[in-house]
Amino acid sequence: MMAAQNLPKKGLIHESVLRKIADARLREAMHLRSGGYYSGAVYLAGYAVECLLKAAICRVLGWEQLRSTFAVHDLEGLLLHSGLQRRIEEPDNETVFRNFKRISEVWIVVGTQSIRYTDPASITERGAREFLDQVMDPTTGVATWLRTRI
Repeated sequence: MMAAQNLPKKGLIHESVLRKIADARLREAMHLRSGGYYSGAVYLAGYAVECLLKAAICRVLGWEQLRSTFAVHDLEGLLLHSGLQRRIEEPDNETVFRNFKRISEVWIVVGTQSIRYTDPASITERGAREFLDQVMDPTTGVATWLRTRI
């Protein structure tokens, strides 16, 4: 169990911790997928993208720690505030941007309904594989792309 003194102050989380969280969630997502827990794998991979976008926001704003203002789960909004919107939309990044749009669509399923409240049985093995590929592909994965820019 984590000691209370190791917890971040309310509303603050360090940029480097966000990147570590993203890396851990991606590893966990792969384990969940291989174990047949497809919904959990998709959720953790999407959360990793969210953490990387939040780390990018810290970087662009010159903050060591993310403020509670950005305690949101809106990938499109986080991308806009990250300062990476124009770069991901460049023609050279067409596939990465297309992957981001697909991830974002899954992350917010219907209107404001989150993937967190979706029936786990609705995520298939194929769906999880495709989602994790869109996140982690070494060339066109969104997480891969984000890591090289933060």
